[in-house]
Amino acid sequence: MRNDLIEIERKDTKTAQYWCRIRVKGCRKLWVVIKPHQEIIDDVKFCESKIIRKGNEFFVYLTIEKEIPKIKPKNVIAVDLGERVIATVCGSFDNRKPYFYGKNIRGIRRHYSWLRKRLGNKKALKTIKKIKDTEKRKVNDQLHKISRSIVELAKQHDAMIVLGDLTGIRDKAKGKRFNRIVSNMPYFKLSQMIEYKAEWYGLLVIRVKEQDTSKTCSRCGETGSRPSQGHFRCNNCGRKCFNADYNGVLNILERGLSYMDIAGAVSEPALNRTLAI
Repeated sequence: MRNDLIEIERKDTKTAQYWCRIRVKGCRKLWVVIKPHQEIIDDVKFCESKIIRKGNEFFVYLTIEKEIPKIKPKNVIAVDLGERVIATVCGSFDNRKPYFYGKNIRGIRRHYSWLRKRLGNKKALKTIKKIKDTEKRKVNDQLHKISRSIVELAKQHDAMIVLGDLTGIRDKAKGKRFNRIVSNMPYFKLSQMIEYKAEWYGLLVIRVKEQDTSKTCSRCGETGSRPSQGHFRCNNCGRKCFNADYNGVLNILERGLSYMDIAGAVSEPALNRTLAI
């Protein structure tokens, strides 16, 4: 749809908060209720958009433009994407306090994997397709909440967000178990959500190589070991039973801090032009 064929209004009625007016056949205009996943701000320009039908539901995808000045970062927030916890976060403030997000996503994946296996034995193909959509909605809901929390934390501290670069992780996965975990965990989607939400507020997002961050001791810099998936041990400085995800994100944070001078030079305004409803 052209931008002149669509109009969005905030009415705050008992029925809904947002209404969309769409021009239909015969030059008539139809008002419909929409439920955006985030607030629609006023000072934006609507561009060409889409209406898509999926089953018995209709979705409006709005494309908008807004000029956003880049924020010169004062701090750094590192994000480590992992197996047990999908996102471990640590900032260069609050004594580098760790935040753990998405512990339940792995449980959701496992539950529906087990459920599909049982339904497959019963040849219930229609039910399998139905629960796949339910699983996707639940996981996406969690990813939106996690990415929103991370970006809000970055806004609060004027921080640059540093993500571990997972390029090629599927090719490097070794063993059936780890390959299955990597394939099932939505790392790429979470990274995308963090990036576009951060861009909307003018926050800078960079990626750094994750190579050896899980094996290097964040205290002394020597190579350590992981006696289990959740623990890190360093024989050089005597660190034992240290949280492995926290160790990894501390290493990513240190790499991110080295980009601060470069990031501080980025201050020109930018156009952010995507908002899906």
